[in-house]
Amino acid sequence: MYENFLTTYPADENSEAEPISNSPLIGLDGFRELAELGAGKGFGEGIIRIHSQEESDRAVHFIADEFPEYRGAVVPVAKDWLGRQYAVPIDSSSPRTDMVLLMEPGSGEAFEIDCGLIELFDQKMVSDPLTFLAADLFSEWQLEHPEPIQAGKCVGFKVPLFLGGGGTVKNLELTDESVYWNLFGQLRKQVKGRS
Repeated sequence: MYENFLTTYPADENSEAEPISNSPLIGLDGFRELAELGAGKGFGEGIIRIHSQEESDRAVHFIADEFPEYRGAVVPVAKDWLGRQYAVPIDSSSPRTDMVLLMEPGSGEAFEIDCGLIELFDQKMVSDPLTFLAADLFSEWQLEHPEPIQAGKCVGFKVPLFLGGGGTVKNLELTDESVYWNLFGQLRKQVKGRS
């Protein structure tokens, strides 16, 4: 399981962290294997990172602050280099098997991906990395910033897309993930409050 993912995005480091274990996702097809495969590890030179238990717990708070409509309704399993969270929706304490949400602080949007974890990681991210990982922008970023993106950091937009910022490398910077989510969450609330 996840052979295509691992071939395309080899593990970046050998660090070990506690896999997500305190979760309603335990029985979800492919979840346990994904959690054990990469808890706390980056893959593909930092393009994606599988959450450890601690990282998932932290991401729950990020999502609850920026996307209060999803508070208590998702379990984050991974994040990409842009700090976007991949989270499984929970209905009545049971995980949805047919959907993963892409929670994007830079645009202030949550996008529905109509598939389960195995299909997302082992097929969609491999066959369409532009859509699911912004791989083209990642390649451009790496030309100027070849150093790996550390845990707790992400590459974020200086000006959010929802305030007219461009989806270009010129509008990106390395930032603390919690500061990024907090700031963009506050901005999103202000913008939504004006709507």
